Amino acid sequence: MTDPFAIDRRQYSRDMLVVFLGAVVLRLLYVMLWQKGLPPDTDSYRQIAENLISGKDFSLALGVPTAYRAPLYPLFVAAVELFFHNPLALMVAQAVASASIVFLAARLARNIVGDLFSLAAAALVAVDPYGIAVSGQLMTEAFFSLLVTVAVVALVWAMRTNSLSRYAAAGLAAGAAAITRPEFLAFAPGAVVVAAIWGRPRRRLLSALAFLVAMALLPAAWGVRNDRALGRWVFTTTHGGYTHRLAYNSVFYDKVVAGPDDVWNPEDLASWQKRLVDESEGMSEVSRDRLNYRMASGFVDADKRRALRVALYEVSSFWRPYPHGASRVVSAGMALFFAGLVVLAIVGVYVAWRRSAVAPLVVYILLAETLIHAYYWSNVRMRIPFDPLLAVLAAVGLATLFGRRLIIGEPAKAAREGTLYSPAV
Repeated sequence: MTDPFAIDRRQYSRDMLVVFLGAVVLRLLYVMLWQKGLPPDTDSYRQIAENLISGKDFSLALGVPTAYRAPLYPLFVAAVELFFHNPLALMVAQAVASASIVFLAARLARNIVGDLFSLAAAALVAVDPYGIAVSGQLMTEAFFSLLVTVAVVALVWAMRTNSLSRYAAAGLAAGAAAITRPEFLAFAPGAVVVAAIWGRPRRRLLSALAFLVAMALLPAAWGVRNDRALGRWVFTTTHGGYTHRLAYNSVFYDKVVAGPDDVWNPEDLASWQKRLVDESEGMSEVSRDRLNYRMASGFVDADKRRALRVALYEVSSFWRPYPHGASRVVSAGMALFFAGLVVLAIVGVYVAWRRSAVAPLVVYILLAETLIHAYYWSNVRMRIPFDPLLAVLAAVGLATLFGRRLIIGEPAKAAREGTLYSPAV
């Protein structure tokens, strides 16, 4: 039977190129017209990059090694600035990196709902206002989002081919994401379970081992560097304690969670941060990190109900449909886009749950990230890197509205028989 939604391969390639170029243009227009220039280096990523270029090690203060930030994004910034001396080159590189996600989203969706609706997934990523906005920031989100999507695509590809080398490649991609934002270490258990259930029956143990060993390589190398530079095995960052305490402290609770403020007042935040600097004066970076974890734990232990309110506040911030500080018009537009994305994604999960490994894998990632950001301070930026995965599921939901049957229509039984990825005809 002829598929009414099929697209000629050449036409499909042309359509994807148009979507990609449109995504690049939208991101560059945002930087040039809306943002009007380079963003501030709020989290010191460019400072670290410049120190690296100058041969001053991975450091914030010259000559003082640090593990306060994860290494891969500053290395990316340093590489761009080393080869392209124009200060706007980084914004162009991030625009291209962010726009490239359209190909990955289409690849995931195409295996589920075919050509036409995979273009819908790509288009949703291209016009996503959150993805457009973060591509113009000196933050990890655009780069991390690309790595996350690469890791998911690589894992699904490995499950389809049952190739140990491709499981290793998926692990390397996940490890790269984890040394960009360490929270992605949580991907490992979900990836192993999904691969065990949905992958081909043979060599499941070896496949999981190949994935886990490869994923551990880059964090392990980072840990070795930190042992030599700081005298401690730090496989993530020394920033986690601060981020945990940023959410779990009495000032934030009184002023924002249980108080009248919608966001933390800059003056109150600066005063609180100064207090942290004063109390940890003379401490090493690692000791300061541990102190912050202890103080946050003390806040939690003192009043469990209060801590629960903070956790619920952080979860709501993670899933907030629009950013703090945006105008009403911008907030309304972003909220409508996100609401539509989520509704369609929920439909997509319902339809694809037993038919494709993508649905349970994405749901696991979103649940894991939600729990992580109930523990650490959060805002909408923390969720944005995972929006392309929502776009893939939204494309499935959109296809369902048009009565499109899934082209991978084999239920869970086929996974056990090793025929899950044989397309239905």
